[in-house]
Amino acid sequence: MLEPGGENQVNLPAEIAGYRIVRLLGEGGMSVVYAAMQKQPKRLVALKVLKGTVFPPSTLRRFKQEVEILGKLRHPGIAQVFDAGTWDDGSGEKPYFVMEHIPGGRELDVYLDERDADIEDRLKIFVRVCAAIDHGHQRQVIHRDLKPANILVDEQGMPKVIDYGVARVSEVEIDAKNMHTEAGRLVGTVQYMAPEQVDMAMQDIDGRCDVYALGVLLYQLLLDRLPHDLEGQPIFEAMRAIREDVPLTPRRLNASIKPDLETIMLTCLEKERSRRYATAGELGRDIVRYLKHEPISARRPSLAYRLRLFTRRHRTPIFAGAAVLVALVAAILAMTLLPGWLNAVREASLQDQIDQEQSLRIQAESERDEARASSPNEFHPVAPFALRGLDSPAMLLVTSGSDDIIAAASSDAVAAWSLPDTRRRPTGDTGELSPMLMSMSLDGRVLAVAGSREMVVIDLAQGRDQRWKLPRRDPVSLAINSDGSIIAIAFPDFSMSLFTPSGRSLGRVTSTTGNFTFLAFGAATHLAGSTDSRLTVWTIDSGPKEAHRYDLDLPGEQLDLLIDPGNGSILVLDSSGSVTSFSTDGSTAPDRRVVAMGQLVSGSFDPAGGGILAIESSTMYVVDLATNELRTPSMPLPITDVPYALGPGGAFIAHGTLAGEVTLIPLEPPHPGR
Repeated sequence: MLEPGGENQVNLPAEIAGYRIVRLLGEGGMSVVYAAMQKQPKRLVALKVLKGTVFPPSTLRRFKQEVEILGKLRHPGIAQVFDAGTWDDGSGEKPYFVMEHIPGGRELDVYLDERDADIEDRLKIFVRVCAAIDHGHQRQVIHRDLKPANILVDEQGMPKVIDYGVARVSEVEIDAKNMHTEAGRLVGTVQYMAPEQVDMAMQDIDGRCDVYALGVLLYQLLLDRLPHDLEGQPIFEAMRAIREDVPLTPRRLNASIKPDLETIMLTCLEKERSRRYATAGELGRDIVRYLKHEPISARRPSLAYRLRLFTRRHRTPIFAGAAVLVALVAAILAMTLLPGWLNAVREASLQDQIDQEQSLRIQAESERDEARASSPNEFHPVAPFALRGLDSPAMLLVTSGSDDIIAAASSDAVAAWSLPDTRRRPTGDTGELSPMLMSMSLDGRVLAVAGSREMVVIDLAQGRDQRWKLPRRDPVSLAINSDGSIIAIAFPDFSMSLFTPSGRSLGRVTSTTGNFTFLAFGAATHLAGSTDSRLTVWTIDSGPKEAHRYDLDLPGEQLDLLIDPGNGSILVLDSSGSVTSFSTDGSTAPDRRVVAMGQLVSGSFDPAGGGILAIESSTMYVVDLATNELRTPSMPLPITDVPYALGPGGAFIAHGTLAGEVTLIPLEPPHPGR
């Protein structure tokens, strides 16, 4: 980096568009970047000026698009743009823009090598890069030129993605004229390009191009080499290698690379974009799972797929040889082996079918006998009855903590009922919402329903609704406080935001450990949110303010989260059948107790904090939270793959049906001593 006062600084301009030039930061083929001092507010910024003397309209349009794209991005991992315009140095107007200066900025690979970072530390900082790129993907912005030089790490060790100069808005339609102007031009750095990018197939350019580049970057950071050696190669040979050549498997180059990590790296580098991670967020979440020693979502390519890639690379000789071999083998089989072989296969298939049917029959009889033995004859739930009002299968189901209100949502409708009279409550307009998440206030008055892009908040007493667009797409969790005045929504960029029922923002926080997959309000001013590895507690007097946090080390997968309305403790249910309780202020140590009889496939708390509905693979039962005793014996599970909920005080069990109804199973009050 050049310093002010050096002999290379003599020809620097003193000022550009009112910004005092301090030093040269860098220079590329298309632009020059200076460190400059802004007057109001006074701060050091990075000022980028395009090179050249004459800028045709297409170049100016591209520059304008770049600035507009960057202006949309607001993320701690992306360098922010402050200003833009044109500057005349005497040879003509030159476009410039002003962006955040990265103090002590070091290129990502240089930063990691200087600190001799191990694999785990490299993966942790790489996850932050994925989160920043995913922020752009959520806004339909693709970087298209990811490489170490475009990821700087500041003095605090935080990565910052820079230079979205070749980014495009992927949802913009490209007309024939634009396609013509793009033809024959590669945008980006070849070593990090995806196959569809070197093919210049503009209609195939999406976030998976960035995922491929992230895979190249990860390969480089962990193995100190690129997947393809393109040094000195002509452009057509480099393009062929990216399209066809399979990189060396990471474990051959570094034996300390674990199989799951190798799978993650190779999934990013798949030639077929449909086999890569869909977004940078999915890639980041899989690396978090790997770091936590959890199963990853990516799977190793099958033998058939690897053979298909080999065939693609050697198509002509393989097809010619295969044709001769097939003809020869077919002739031999037809003359000698085929009849006897077919008879043997047919007999073996029939015998396998008989054995399988017998095994299934024995298993079913055994499960039936066990269910009968474990269900005492004296327990009989009150006769179930159905609630009607949906035209398709129920996907979501919630109950209130008081007043006995129940609500359900299908793919295109929402219905709510009062109990015990089953009277339909008025609901708002949920057309074209496609509900994903639903939550009800503790008093049963307000219902919040979130779709992929919009939110509907319904006053169930009066049937009034408020509908507004979500600031980010595809929320991952939702909660509403006890009186329906505050709504908490978590999004897949590791953030959580608070809103009023009308959609006004009350504040936002972000996580460093993953998505907030569960949210729960307390009766007072507390809100709890949990990722896979951390539980955070906030107070919400005037926006979210962190009060305490806990590291989660659960024996199973988290199933539900509740702040007990009675004593204010935070309860976490996991698939091992355990409940772990935490205090809101950290005054007491976490306490874990086993409440279920076996491994759970799902489970939920009574919203009033009285009990747990525990669901195993083929049975369900209710556990009293206060005593850890069963309120009901095990009952056969009526139907699988539908939502279940426990009514307040354990008054009933509710579940959806495939016919678009909600079935209520009223429960007898627990007898003393049961």
